[in-house]
Amino acid sequence: MHALSRIRRPAVLQRFAQSESGGAIVLALIFFTLMVMMGGLAVDLMRYEVRRTTLQQTTDRAVLAAASMGQKLEPEDVVRDYFLKAGLADKLKDVSVDENFNSRSVIVHASSEVDPFFMQMLGINELDAPAYSRAQERITDIEVSLVLDISGSMDSNNRLINLKPAAREFVDLIFDGSQEGRTTMSIIPYSGQVNLGQTMASVFNYTPIQSTSWCFDLPSTTFTSTTVSQSTAIIQASHVDPFTGSGTRAPSLFFCPPASGNTVLPFSDSPTALKNKISGLDADGNTSIDIGVKWGMTLLDPASNGIVTSLISKGVVNSTYSDRPINPSAREVIKALVVMTDGENTEETVIKTAYRTGTSNIYRQTSTGKLAAYYNVAGSNDYYMPDNSSSTRWQSKPFNSSTGWTQLSWPDVWKYASLQYVAQKLYADPKGESYSTWMTNFRTTASTATKNTRLQQICTATKNKNIQVFAIAFGAPSGGKTQLKSCVSPETSRYYEVDDYEADGGKLMSVFRAIASQINHLRLTQ
Repeated sequence: MHALSRIRRPAVLQRFAQSESGGAIVLALIFFTLMVMMGGLAVDLMRYEVRRTTLQQTTDRAVLAAASMGQKLEPEDVVRDYFLKAGLADKLKDVSVDENFNSRSVIVHASSEVDPFFMQMLGINELDAPAYSRAQERITDIEVSLVLDISGSMDSNNRLINLKPAAREFVDLIFDGSQEGRTTMSIIPYSGQVNLGQTMASVFNYTPIQSTSWCFDLPSTTFTSTTVSQSTAIIQASHVDPFTGSGTRAPSLFFCPPASGNTVLPFSDSPTALKNKISGLDADGNTSIDIGVKWGMTLLDPASNGIVTSLISKGVVNSTYSDRPINPSAREVIKALVVMTDGENTEETVIKTAYRTGTSNIYRQTSTGKLAAYYNVAGSNDYYMPDNSSSTRWQSKPFNSSTGWTQLSWPDVWKYASLQYVAQKLYADPKGESYSTWMTNFRTTASTATKNTRLQQICTATKNKNIQVFAIAFGAPSGGKTQLKSCVSPETSRYYEVDDYEADGGKLMSVFRAIASQINHLRLTQ
């Protein structure tokens, strides 16, 4: 029996070794084990990702709320409150806050430990789920010069009517969401000239020659500069009508429109005051885009801080803005100049020095407003009166009377008579000389080409100061469009054309909205 068992044992082992039955079970057990491990890993990773995502989302929400400049609570308290309400207070590791006058940066680190169920089989006993978030909100100061064309053509096709609501909405869009004391806007209406108004004019170095309007004849050399000096003497423009024909004595179309509603409003932080100024604009006169942009830029250049100081002392500007125009090297600021025109530069009239001040040879009859000119001619009849009949125009006394008349200064001459009337009726006719000769004697002119050169000079100087220039051609001719395109170049996305000026102004309003959006985008980064 024992011997037989010894003989059969090798055969049993051999059959066992050669047998294939039950092999699939072993393989199945191996795959099952792997599947359990893989499934377990997936469960562990899913639990990890859920925990990490929840933590990251809480971190993101907390840091954005804490970084808001409008947040009144302490930034760290805001972050901790978010984590507490999310049931993750113990996961918050660190809060870092960096804050100054116009920005706030918040950094949050958090971490959560996840105990795996299955990874422990691989020796991994803990997973760290980190969360990191950083948010910064910067609210930049804004200075805007809104340079608006109020030339006579703006009365056509409802242009001024359509401009006013669009410009008023622009004011609201710029100030909406702006923190108090951060945004100022200046409105610079322009036609053939820019009327500063008496108070603003008084901060410059000039000798008054008349008290009806406050425009200045700026020399061409000033257009390469971005400011107007308070120390260098500048020349007040004559209050003159160069447009009314020689057949009409009384002036009505002054090169510097005198209406108080058309004067400059500088450095205002009041949307109401700005919108009221826009509502009160009247259309009159020629077009001098170069002069409008020049004064608009002057109110953005930090070198003009002395102007603001003077205006504060006169109660025109709030003392809060004593550092305006802000120097970008000292404080972050967005400066934007928005210029709109429906035309192109036109000829500019400047009265020559000899006819700006002093006593003239012209007399005015008080009762009728009629004028007479004195000439020392042969005989006793030295006074020429164009309104008389041809046989009685030369008299020995003004209006043939010893009283009832006044000898006029040159500023008063231009106050009571148009330039063309004086040149024709009081000089060319009595002297037997040509009208054109006397027009040339009385005035100099700056041509459209000269003014275009000036415009591009001031536009270049503006862009060199890192001022954001936006331009709107509102039904303008090709010449005006070309000049505005060049002014904003190479930032062509800041040039807009609105040709449907006969419509309801909807497109113009859309353009002002787009510009406001761009300015606000520059202001607020988060």
